[in-house]
Amino acid sequence: MPSKKASGSGSSKQPYLKGKNAVQLCIFVGANLAVFLALLVSDGFSAATVDQFWHRITAKDGFLAAIIPILAIVLCGVFSDKWKARLVFWRWRDPLPGCRVFSELLATDHRIDKTTLAEKLGEYPREADKQNALWFSLYKRHGGVNKVLEAHRIYLMTRDMASISSLFVILFPLGVFAENFQWEVAAIYAAALLLQYVLIAISARNYGNRFVLNVLVEESQT
Repeated sequence: MPSKKASGSGSSKQPYLKGKNAVQLCIFVGANLAVFLALLVSDGFSAATVDQFWHRITAKDGFLAAIIPILAIVLCGVFSDKWKARLVFWRWRDPLPGCRVFSELLATDHRIDKTTLAEKLGEYPREADKQNALWFSLYKRHGGVNKVLEAHRIYLMTRDMASISSLFVILFPLGVFAENFQWEVAAIYAAALLLQYVLIAISARNYGNRFVLNVLVEESQT
């Protein structure tokens, strides 16, 4: 979304942040696909087979390399932004961090000059949608600041990785079970994919909270 820089040196549109994450998302999808294909063609887990498929995926003239960017785009588009937030924050209602930035998150960040912020904004709203609306109005002022931009980019990247990994938890084990692998191998693989999703979701949650708080830091210090 376009926004103006908070500095007084003029304004410019912020870059398209999701586009900056394309390479990392392709690597993430490719690595997971390499492990999955290795399990399908080998009797159990083989590091050598994983390495073989990774070379195929990264080969510039290979078929797998050609479809990875398309696959990454499709997987990123399966869930809406609201569903992605639900998968990251594990909240059904009002999952966005801006919905609780004043009631919960504000008190956790020592970088924010809370006295100055309260003087500038007055009484904070309590309703989730009004908190998010107020925060978004501040984001439009400070969205072009470097530390806000970078925090936003990393949040979007890890959020998309979390949503993609949640699909892998469902789809990849089904493929492994369909090939009649030993249940122990399939169960370990499914558990590893679930652990991957949980770790990435927690990481994305922390980055998302950091992103919304960075906006308040800028507002309190300018």
